[in-house]
Amino acid sequence: MLTRLLGVGLLISFALSVQPSWADPAPDQPDCRRNVSTGECQLSVGDEPAPPGKSDGKKPVSAGESGCFFKGEKLPCRTADGFFDAASGCYLTPQDSPSTLTGDGTPYKPGTKFYRCWVILDVVGGRPEGIERFESVIREPGEPATIDPREAARQVVETMSFVAPRLGLSPYLQSATREGIVNVPVWMWVADPGQTTTGPQTKRATLGGVTIEATGTVDRIEWSMGGGKVVTCKGAGTPFRRADAVGKSLKEIADSPTCGHRYQKTSRCEKAGSFQVSATAYWNVHWTGGGMEGDIPLNFTRSVPLRVTDLRPVLVDADGDPVKVAPLPRRCG
Repeated sequence: MLTRLLGVGLLISFALSVQPSWADPAPDQPDCRRNVSTGECQLSVGDEPAPPGKSDGKKPVSAGESGCFFKGEKLPCRTADGFFDAASGCYLTPQDSPSTLTGDGTPYKPGTKFYRCWVILDVVGGRPEGIERFESVIREPGEPATIDPREAARQVVETMSFVAPRLGLSPYLQSATREGIVNVPVWMWVADPGQTTTGPQTKRATLGGVTIEATGTVDRIEWSMGGGKVVTCKGAGTPFRRADAVGKSLKEIADSPTCGHRYQKTSRCEKAGSFQVSATAYWNVHWTGGGMEGDIPLNFTRSVPLRVTDLRPVLVDADGDPVKVAPLPRRCG
């Protein structure tokens, strides 16, 4: 029986006949596990989301150092004399009862707050100079309550909407099996760019007498491709267009100009026979208010499984019927 080997070129038409791209469906917006001390938020969105409260294995990102300012000079936000309050120009410490010069014995309304004031006179070389004031700072009910601007900023950021990006991958992923091909360019991009996924977004609110303006921007997106390979992309990536592949062989397909990867081996030896591809968007939220400013880092992750295979020639007889070929042996390690 006469046989002939079909070239890779015939396989291209099959590869291009499948759906040109896919993006995993958007699930309900997941809850945010937020570190109360740093404002850090971590999401894990995928086929097997981590249980609430369980670590996802990523090293926590510490919050950026906040800055406090007095007459344009930077100074510590907190010292042994209390926390900085821009409204009074003091370092404040809560007190159970007030210290006053009048001492008239007038009862204060329930809920009135009292603070010992270490008043700032100057800032020299980043070190505040001042003196403890006898008179307490008194905030009665109805007046703006004194709140640490950093705490106000964290509360404002918690009201902002952040969503893990949906993953877009190039067309050599069949919609049914999500298969990639060894040494063929894979383009990666965010399939739903916008304020909540790639930014920027801004929120302005007043809490406890402190007006906070917070602006979140995406610093980078890290794509974990499986097998220890990580690709860092500065933006949302470039969507692949089917027109860019029509009439071309696989060797002629260009790499993504902004965010791409080539697999050098199949995923047959991975768990479940697939690479776990995840995209983590790293945000930085810069905030100002109450004479202070600072940064709160956040990150949001979505993942999907990706099976990667290698092309195999197909043998057919002279009548066009396929010839059975034994599968390649599974070799791992």
